[in-house]
Amino acid sequence: MLRALASPAEYGVMGAGALSKSLIGQLPRKARQIGPVAGVSFRVASRMANSLRAGHAARSADELDQVQVVLFHAPSDQVCPLGRLLEAARIDWKGKALVFCDCKPRGVLLKRFHLLGANTAVVRQFGLAGSIMVEGTPFALAFAHRIADDLRLKAVEIAPGAGDMFNAAVTLATSALTPLVNRAATLLRASGLRDQEAVRMATALFEQTIQGYGHSGKQSWAWHVREPEQQQVEAEIAAVVPPFRGLFRHLILSGFDDFEKHPEVARALREAESPAGGD
Repeated sequence: MLRALASPAEYGVMGAGALSKSLIGQLPRKARQIGPVAGVSFRVASRMANSLRAGHAARSADELDQVQVVLFHAPSDQVCPLGRLLEAARIDWKGKALVFCDCKPRGVLLKRFHLLGANTAVVRQFGLAGSIMVEGTPFALAFAHRIADDLRLKAVEIAPGAGDMFNAAVTLATSALTPLVNRAATLLRASGLRDQEAVRMATALFEQTIQGYGHSGKQSWAWHVREPEQQQVEAEIAAVVPPFRGLFRHLILSGFDDFEKHPEVARALREAESPAGGD
C-alpha cells in the first residue's frame, strides 16, 4: 500500500498559519520529501515552503493532484475556509490520502472529502508528551502511523469519528480538572491553611487519587467498599458555598452512579436536596 512513497515527492501540503511549528514542520528532513506547497495565495505558499525548507510553492491547490498524500494544517478558524479551497481544487482524490495534521476538522468537512473519493486521517498532538492521536480510514491511517513513526512518537489510535469524544476526555482530564484543583485549594484556604500550603495539599491529594486509579481503577475509589456516613457527607455539602455546592453534590452522586455502589446513601442524599436548591 505504501509503495507509492518511493516517488521523489511523498507529500503535498495545504497549509496556513505557523506550518513550521506543526507536525509537518517537525518531520525529520529525510522524511520530508515534500513537493507542492499550497495556500490561499502563491505568496503565502512561498513563505510556507521557505519556513519548511522543503518543497516548492504551488500556484494553486490544483498542483496537489500530482501527489498521493496531502498534508493539511491550519489554525482552527481557518480549517473550514482552507478546506473549501482544497475541495474546489481540480484533484482526483481516488487513491489519495488527505491527512489533517495538528488541527481538528469537523465531521462535515471530512464527509465532503469522502464524497470526493478521498481517504482521510487526523494526526495531532493532544498534550501528552511522546504521544499523538491518530484516526481515519485504513489507507490514510497508514500514512498517519508513518508520520508518528518518523517523529518517534507513540500513536494512540482511536475509532473513526470518535475525535470529539476523545477531545472531551482530554478536556475533562485537563482544562475541566484544573478548576476542581483550584476549588479544593480554596476550601483548604478557607479552612485556615496558608496559600502555598493549600495549593501543595490540593495538588498532592489529586495526584494521590490519580495514581491510585492508575494502579487499581475503580477499586481505588474511597467508598468502593466502605459505605460513607450519610450525615458527614451532608455536612460537607452544606459547608461548600454556592454555586459550587451544586456541582460538589453532583460529583459525589456521580461516584455512586458510575460505580453502582451504596444506592441507599445516594437516594438519601438526593431526597435531602432542596428542590428550590440555592446551590
